[in-house]
Amino acid sequence: MRKKVLIIGIFLAVFGAAWGALYLMRGIEEPALEPAAAITEERQVSDSVHSYAAEDLAAGCRAEDKIFCAIEQVIKCTMAPELEGCDKEYVPGFVLGKAEETPRPRHISFEITKIKPIPGSSDISVYTKSDCDAVWFGLCKGTVIYSLTQKDGRWAVTNIYALEM
Repeated sequence: MRKKVLIIGIFLAVFGAAWGALYLMRGIEEPALEPAAAITEERQVSDSVHSYAAEDLAAGCRAEDKIFCAIEQVIKCTMAPELEGCDKEYVPGFVLGKAEETPRPRHISFEITKIKPIPGSSDISVYTKSDCDAVWFGLCKGTVIYSLTQKDGRWAVTNIYALEM
């Protein structure tokens, strides 16, 4: 009889310890990256014109605005896909591809004019007035729209569109 009580007591102690450990572990959360701020309403932006030349490009972003940095990264990767930071995870794949028939622009300028949320998601569209010294699929002159989504706490450009001029 003592053996049965001792075995049941040990079983309850082990079970209680496991249950207690599980309870404590539920309260411990993994540190997560802070997600980029969600854009909930359309906003007009009167941004200055930002100009880039292929021969003067440097890796990294020259501003603190994460949306601006995502657009700037695509602009830089359009001119020099071998530049550090040109990653398919944050830049549309076609920007990094080889297109011998279509020369890449050597100079690009853009101005962000509007940031608009995409209904039903946390994605946004960023409207720009852009100009460049090449045709490059028609995606660097006139009104160019960048679709952005959040990945790992930063904005990533998923696609690029152009409106007819």
